[in-house]
Amino acid sequence: MLWTLLVLQVLLVIYYLLVAPSSHMFDYPTSTPKEHEFSFSSSSKPYPIRFVAPSGINAVPYHKKLQGYLTEKSRAILPNTVASKYFVKLNNETVCFERGTDIRYTKRRHAHHMDQTRCECKKGWHGKDCGQPEVIWRAFIASRQKISPRRRKTPRRIIHGFPITGLETTIAEIKLHELSHVVDFFVIGESNHTATGHLKPLYFRHKLQDKGFISEDIRQKLLYIPLTDPLYSDSKTVNHSSAYSKSIRQQLWQRGQVTLTNLRSDDLYIDSTDAYQIPNPKALLFFKLYDGWPLPVAFRLRWSAYGFFWQHPKRTVITPGVYTVGIKADIFHNSPLRIPGYLIPGLEEPEGSSMYELLVGDLNHYGGWYCSWCLEPNDIVTMLQWTPHDNSPIDWDKVNSKKIDAAYVEDLVGTGLWLDGVTPLIRKSQHRDLYFAPEYVTNNTWKYDFLYTNFYSKLDYYN
Repeated sequence: MLWTLLVLQVLLVIYYLLVAPSSHMFDYPTSTPKEHEFSFSSSSKPYPIRFVAPSGINAVPYHKKLQGYLTEKSRAILPNTVASKYFVKLNNETVCFERGTDIRYTKRRHAHHMDQTRCECKKGWHGKDCGQPEVIWRAFIASRQKISPRRRKTPRRIIHGFPITGLETTIAEIKLHELSHVVDFFVIGESNHTATGHLKPLYFRHKLQDKGFISEDIRQKLLYIPLTDPLYSDSKTVNHSSAYSKSIRQQLWQRGQVTLTNLRSDDLYIDSTDAYQIPNPKALLFFKLYDGWPLPVAFRLRWSAYGFFWQHPKRTVITPGVYTVGIKADIFHNSPLRIPGYLIPGLEEPEGSSMYELLVGDLNHYGGWYCSWCLEPNDIVTMLQWTPHDNSPIDWDKVNSKKIDAAYVEDLVGTGLWLDGVTPLIRKSQHRDLYFAPEYVTNNTWKYDFLYTNFYSKLDYYN
């Protein structure tokens, strides 16, 4: 009898669950999220769903908010600023570049003769108004040209474009923050194909969905272009790395300039062959504020390897750099494919060097940094697999591919050998090297420790 009653009770419960309205089951008070958003609680801020964009012509402003960066649907306006905010006027005739001038010492030294005041430059700064950083001053001397820089009333706007072809998201993050105070607009293109033609995820776009990846002020001037078509030299053969990089850069400028609504012919375009190249921001600021220097400009970059603690024995690479929008249109017909110079870092083209009127950087004062293979060991292995053999630092005919793993790379990083397993690297010290790493890295070593300190060093101490 008891068993019969139990069975009847179970059947009644099942019947109730089947016929009862669903709202009776979970009748909890909740706030209603807005369309395309969800929230974890009524007090939390709505968080936009990732990779979802509304369709239609009105999608542009909401798309910006949703993604956190500009897309090709957006229209960007370059800022118009005044040069005076960078300078200090001491009297009617004396104007000093604030960052390069010791203002207190200048006023104290000329306190009794303010009408004859001259700018007293800080160490590493030159020129009548202390506006020439060391690397620019040396470049002018080396050029053997008569150069007379003139302050501009209105700063040039700087657009910087570079491709992302692999896993270099960390070095791209460093580059964006290092240059953000001087660059007005970034154009970044990321391909979902490797140089060997294989599909890969859009790693940088995925990182952009993390709001802590880069600051909001950078996002507002970052145009991200996903390149989803394979770049072929013909119907069967994939481009080699140099042509692959140039093909991406070609698309960056052609598609990026359409987004900018107020380009001027004297605006500057900084061209990088990849994300690993970081131009010296002091040099870029000079180009922004002054006229009277020759164009085009190339950069001699400090060649670091694995991190900033090793330097390649060739020490530097020369890369194409600065052009005005007018020069790109008139001389190069808006095509990076027409720009001569150094296509692959480390492979120089002497016949193209005469094309550049000014070379920024020498063997002691660099025009920036080229941090090649500055990745985690596992990522280096992956990138080696994606690199065409004709452009690989490894001679695959002499090396067993099964040997190339993370442990092998860790050993190379620790002992200071280049990826060929033969070439010794030069150890650099963060305490003695003036150009050890970009300023943003030295100020955030906790974040980029694997690039700042050699964790795989076999020595008992690190100097």
